[in-house]
Amino acid sequence: MRRLFGLFASVVAIGVGIVTLIGLATGGLPTLTGFILQLALVTAAAALLVGVVNLLSVHFRRILGRERGVLYSFALILSFLLVIIFWLFDADEPRRILLQDVQVSLESALAALLVFALVYGAYRLMRRRVTWGGILFTLALLISLLGALPLSQLGALTSLRQWLLAVPVSAGARGLLIGIALAAVVVGMRALIGQERSYRE
Repeated sequence: MRRLFGLFASVVAIGVGIVTLIGLATGGLPTLTGFILQLALVTAAAALLVGVVNLLSVHFRRILGRERGVLYSFALILSFLLVIIFWLFDADEPRRILLQDVQVSLESALAALLVFALVYGAYRLMRRRVTWGGILFTLALLISLLGALPLSQLGALTSLRQWLLAVPVSAGARGLLIGIALAAVVVGMRALIGQERSYRE
């Protein structure tokens, strides 16, 4: 029975995938393709809702049980409720305050911590063993940090920093995007040929 159900799930997944692929590639079957995409969006929204409910329930239990980290749980639930209330009452000014004054400040603090983490990582890397890769990483980090300083005497470093961001960093980011795209294609092909085990188990 389990094998039969797995075979049925594979046939359904392959059929839906092929129909959606043909519809998106050729523009045909717009009604069926649109229905499948809307169904996928509804499923993703339901999964997101289940995740939010699970997150809130975990933190509610932590508050009621007075476990470790109860202050963070309280801050998370309070922030969630404030965002929902401001969205329901269409309060633009409080939402702007939450977005610009709170979220942007937190993101800036995390970016500053990232700088310290990179410097500490370069220190540990060079302390453990001096290699060409470590030297290159440390030089790139120093050029990026010094080139970001607003000093007119560091014009050459600023130009070198801009080149680093425009050429090697951009190439690395494109490589990551290509890798993500290839992984998505591989997962899609595994789903189309019935090798993906997530819907067969």
